[in-house]
Amino acid sequence: MALRPSYRALHHTVRYASTSSTPSSAPSSSSSASASNVVTSPISPNAASSSYSNASSIPERFIQLANNPNRVYTPRKTFLWNYYDHLLNRSEFVLVFEHANISAGEWGKIRRSLKAIPTPVKPFDINASAGAGEVPRESIEKASLNVVRTGVFSALAKSSESPIESHLSGQRAILTCPSLSPTYISKILTTLNRSLKSLKRDNVADDSKQPTLKLVAGLLEGKKVLNEGELVEFGKLPELDTLRAQVVGLLESQGRSLVGVLGQAAGGSLVRTLQGLENDLKEKEGGEEVKP
Repeated sequence: MALRPSYRALHHTVRYASTSSTPSSAPSSSSSASASNVVTSPISPNAASSSYSNASSIPERFIQLANNPNRVYTPRKTFLWNYYDHLLNRSEFVLVFEHANISAGEWGKIRRSLKAIPTPVKPFDINASAGAGEVPRESIEKASLNVVRTGVFSALAKSSESPIESHLSGQRAILTCPSLSPTYISKILTTLNRSLKSLKRDNVADDSKQPTLKLVAGLLEGKKVLNEGELVEFGKLPELDTLRAQVVGLLESQGRSLVGVLGQAAGGSLVRTLQGLENDLKEKEGGEEVKP
């Protein structure tokens, strides 16, 4: 996966600073192999700006991380940082789970069960359909389940000031999806509970050694953190298109009621007017008959 432009510039700048240091601070030949994969030298903003023309676009938080002499930047950590950042930035909802005693084969079974869940249709986009005629409706992307390195993921959440950071301790797995759908979340939680029951090991008497995948918290639209009970209640909500239809129906019903009341009032006035004219005519006819 390609690195983000700003972070890629920082990554190569850090490597440049470590390889262009003075001979007195150069690593020995015995450690030169590891130095190519591990970068521990600090970097100054001036060095970054002199090495790359777009260094001014590097976020300040990356500069601060690079200036930490105790920080170790391996290619693996760099990749994970960017991958987790990609997941957080594109996901409308993130579910955080605590896991234990789940083998690689069992993770594969859980992912296959999630993949089999039918996805709902994307909410109607007014801006995309303006002047384009009939727009075909597409289903949302399927959610992905990833076991994360808590140290890297919590550091990323802290640097981006994500409210989910306080829930990232211990063994964690995250389920992410770029579209927010209450129905889909409800199906995911139901499927995970059913999958865990099927993974129960009958030959293991100790419950602490059974596979567990406990929902810790959920992050909606990068802002709101919900606990397990709140997520269950959220899953009972209708889809966005259904809510829109309900709002439109509510507004239309009020309008129809108002029109009906006005129509009834206008119709009653007309009836009373006609009845008054009828009575006047009857009185005139009666008066003419009385005259000799």
